[in-house]
Amino acid sequence: MKQLLFSAALLLLNAFSYAQSAEDIIAKHMEATGAEAWKNINSIKTEAKITADGAPGMTILWSMTAVRDKAARMDVSVMGMTQTSVVNGDKGWANNPFAGKMEPEPLTADQVKSMFDMTDIDGTVVGYKEKGYTVEYVGTEDVDGTEALKIKVNKGDKKSEYCFYDPETYYEIKNVQVEEVDGKEVETATVYSNFQKQDGITFPFTMQQANPMMGNSTITISTVTLNPAVDDKIFEMAAKK
Repeated sequence: MKQLLFSAALLLLNAFSYAQSAEDIIAKHMEATGAEAWKNINSIKTEAKITADGAPGMTILWSMTAVRDKAARMDVSVMGMTQTSVVNGDKGWANNPFAGKMEPEPLTADQVKSMFDMTDIDGTVVGYKEKGYTVEYVGTEDVDGTEALKIKVNKGDKKSEYCFYDPETYYEIKNVQVEEVDGKEVETATVYSNFQKQDGITFPFTMQQANPMMGNSTITISTVTLNPAVDDKIFEMAAKK
């Protein structure tokens, strides 16, 4: 009986230790990246160029505009065509001229929930408690030669996220998102590098992404604008012609 009680106590102690470790890692990450400055940011616009395995030699332009907890718009342009995806509150829409869908169509409920994460402009772990998330330390894992600290973020609603931190800089060098969209589990992995500080916040200006729906791509950010003026009309779905 004593052994059983001791084992139970040890398990509780270990669980508490891991929880504390996760919080400590996130705190160091926030300090290292100037994350406290996010509280003064209500909107963001990012512009970048993309190279994709599925489109060798093509110049792909990408831009994303987001308003905190409200709306986001992403545009991908290539060969004179632009694919637009928008989430606006509990609704969203998209077109896809590359698949012959020139007119905008409403997003499904699951697609809206997935894309709404883009309105979380300061990222998952900033204020994670207030967002209703829980975190846990799940060990280390090799990320391109770095034994990264791995945190699991439980977001609920069939969504979770894994954050990998460099133990020296505490920058997030990899992120894996797992969620269910329209009945299918989708996993998206992104590796971050080329960190630069702007307006007191450290951003990764290079992102290598592996997406089962879009293939492998590298996003190279050219500009980040914090608190740009945003016209709400850009989130409205255009009437069909």
